[in-house]
Amino acid sequence: MVAVLFLIVYISKRNETDGQIEYRLAYGDKGLEMLIACVALLWLIPWGVLIVLPLALILSILSPAGRESWQEFGKIRTYAIISMIIVLLIGGFAPTSIPKSPEEWGAPLFVENPNAPLYPAGQQYTWLMLPTDGGLNVEIVQSLSLRTPHQLGKFASASSTLAIADIFDMQQSRMVQAIQLLDEQIVFDIDENEMLLLPIKDKKTHTYEAGGEKHELDIRLYELRSLTLSSDPQGVKVGEVFCAAESSWGGELDILVVVRPIGHTGLSSDRYAESLTVQWLSAE
Repeated sequence: MVAVLFLIVYISKRNETDGQIEYRLAYGDKGLEMLIACVALLWLIPWGVLIVLPLALILSILSPAGRESWQEFGKIRTYAIISMIIVLLIGGFAPTSIPKSPEEWGAPLFVENPNAPLYPAGQQYTWLMLPTDGGLNVEIVQSLSLRTPHQLGKFASASSTLAIADIFDMQQSRMVQAIQLLDEQIVFDIDENEMLLLPIKDKKTHTYEAGGEKHELDIRLYELRSLTLSSDPQGVKVGEVFCAAESSWGGELDILVVVRPIGHTGLSSDRYAESLTVQWLSAE
């Protein structure tokens, strides 16, 4: 994105007669410095570009000198901002690292998800955990690595990404594979295309201890409801979905998803999937 700032100036000024390009002054007084600072803040400010860009524009408009600069340099600044956003969004296609895969879980049943959206980039492993007693304690466990193009830092990256996923219902398509596996294991005849994820009001973070260290993860709980088994617009509950997320620097998020049917003893005794999450955190 920083390179784009200089490229925009070069393209717009390359035909100047004297051949000298003043990059520092091309965006007005402190304009180049402000744009570079915005790039740096993507690593530091929670919610990344969703906060940085509006905040920078507001501060610029509030300043009388800033308004004058926009009148003179508004065109090239607009080109630069749009180009930087495009570069940032394209970064969402960058490949992610391999999802966490604990040795205790064995080889994953699936190492890809054909139902996953193309954007942002991500990888997903899926395991089917069957109970030894043949009861209802079936668990579908998914480990994901997901690109977070809106934010490069780790501060509040997990909570912001989970919130964006809720707003745009992005998690629904990634759940199809897990729902199909769940349907094969329980007596209900559920349709993966007629399912609803209903958020459960609960705390937003939970602390786990793994490898002698404490990890405070962002968590979410959802009711998994089938719309085909009931005339109720919100369907009938057939299970629960637990999500835990851990962010990292560079715009990447690790997510653990545990899907359990109704009747699973862990829904009351192990609400936050302690044992699975600790193993997941300890994995390389």
